[in-house]
Amino acid sequence: MKASLVRRGLGGRGTLEIHRLGPHPLIEHFLQRLDLLRILDKHIHSNRTGTVSHGKAICVLIHNILVSRDPLYRLSEWIREIDPKALGLTEEERDAINDDRIARALDQLEDLGGRAVFFQLALRSIKLFRLETKRIHFDTTTVSFTGEYRSSKIGPRIQRGYSKKGRPDLKQLVFGLNVTSDNAVPISHGVYPGNQAEDKIHKGNLEALRELLLKDDFIYVADSKLCTKQNLKYIDEFGGKFVTLLPGTRKEEVSFREKLRQGAFRWRPILTVASTKKPGQIETYKTTSGGPKRTEDGFRLVWLRSSLKAEKDKEKRLQRLQRPEAALKELGSRLGRGNLRTRRQIKSQINKILKEKGCEHFLRVELIPRVVTVYKRERVGRPKSGDPKRRVSRTEYELKVSRDSVRLRKELKTDGIFALVTNLPGKISTREILQMYRFQPHLERRFENLKTEYSVAPVYLKNPKRVVGFLHACFLSLMVAALIERELRNRMEQEDIESIPIYPEERECRAPTSPRIFELFNNVDWFRHVGRNEEIVYPVRLLPIQEQVLKLLGVPKTVYTTQHDAN
Repeated sequence: MKASLVRRGLGGRGTLEIHRLGPHPLIEHFLQRLDLLRILDKHIHSNRTGTVSHGKAICVLIHNILVSRDPLYRLSEWIREIDPKALGLTEEERDAINDDRIARALDQLEDLGGRAVFFQLALRSIKLFRLETKRIHFDTTTVSFTGEYRSSKIGPRIQRGYSKKGRPDLKQLVFGLNVTSDNAVPISHGVYPGNQAEDKIHKGNLEALRELLLKDDFIYVADSKLCTKQNLKYIDEFGGKFVTLLPGTRKEEVSFREKLRQGAFRWRPILTVASTKKPGQIETYKTTSGGPKRTEDGFRLVWLRSSLKAEKDKEKRLQRLQRPEAALKELGSRLGRGNLRTRRQIKSQINKILKEKGCEHFLRVELIPRVVTVYKRERVGRPKSGDPKRRVSRTEYELKVSRDSVRLRKELKTDGIFALVTNLPGKISTREILQMYRFQPHLERRFENLKTEYSVAPVYLKNPKRVVGFLHACFLSLMVAALIERELRNRMEQEDIESIPIYPEERECRAPTSPRIFELFNNVDWFRHVGRNEEIVYPVRLLPIQEQVLKLLGVPKTVYTTQHDAN
């Protein structure tokens, strides 16, 4: 059986071969531009000779991650329906691809390739695509695993740690990513143990970036875990620049919030943008000069307020109040029973609820006493009329819960507040610093792609070393996808094309993403009818929109139209 899906014709008069191409010729074109196969084979070698090199096996896996993301044990089924030339393979090489072959390549990628492969690939992508490296954004995510992984003892260990997915019951690895400021193209990454603290990652990551970029003065943007005295001092001492978020626990922010509660500050608008998270809404950013100008260690502080964050903070607070109110209501229904008889016992439970929910400043709880008189029989046994009784009085309590409206009004003044810390000079405006940090969600979308479109989890691998190798392959896939996406958007901007109809039902798309680009080519095939006395080839017929996208990407149509010639 050839590398195509073969279907028999009616009446046994011949066969129809359907050769699947999909977006694979397009992806293969960019892999060749990156010279990925040569780089992989140069650094990942083996004494064992075989039909398929480790580099080719990993390139096939990249195709699969970007288009299908099947478990490794299904790769041989998946590849059988694809024209081998679309993947840069011969039929013999296609037949040699299976889960074991890919797994051995991942072992070698982790053992031998590692830093050299990614370093050389990053240099080539920066030079070839002229990536902007004046500003680098960094963040981490966690990749969770079900299973014990007890053999994970060497290299990044799969173990429990702080889970960003809210799954502390699962073991994990920490995956870090550096992206450029133009279209968030990944240029380097790191895989760390599952219990690795993020604030300890930055120094090693910065050293690797300095070596890669051959400069020290790039702007490093990261979230609040970067904001430790050791990290900021290290960057400042070697001449680097940074923009990061001030943690809410720092005393500069705690003291400023208290001042906001006590008085009014003048805020001036500096930026108004359409919200990316709430379509149709406008987000306004304001700044003030009333807060502290410097951190304890002397770095510049920029105070900001977001209108949408203010709404979100208010909603969160009100939702947070509902839980203790419900708990106190339930507590009130149990007063007078068990260990809830005395004022002291009840007060202890009230304080416990308020403290656990963090609402002791916003809720007022009154314990209202009420004297109740009852009569008790003095004689034991079966009750009889005329039994002597004595009058007994006891104190019962009732809970009355209300919200502290004064304190809540004061707290509204602090909603939407955050501060950015930087060592950029004063000539860089507050607006520019804010816009630098506002790019950070583009990096988070790369993680979203990793976990949704490219389905990094669940990982169907038992060997921990292969798991790390697989995450390396996922990074390579993210880089290729981001470069394709960037190339198309840049050409659209250069040619003043506002949108292209690549959504279903030919709906317009202003900012094409790589998954939607690949979907556009999903049904591209070529056919061959083999009869008794003749053979007819039905070549690829590209739609006008497909031809337009290829042209914008700088991909020649021949990557599709000559596929049948080699078969």
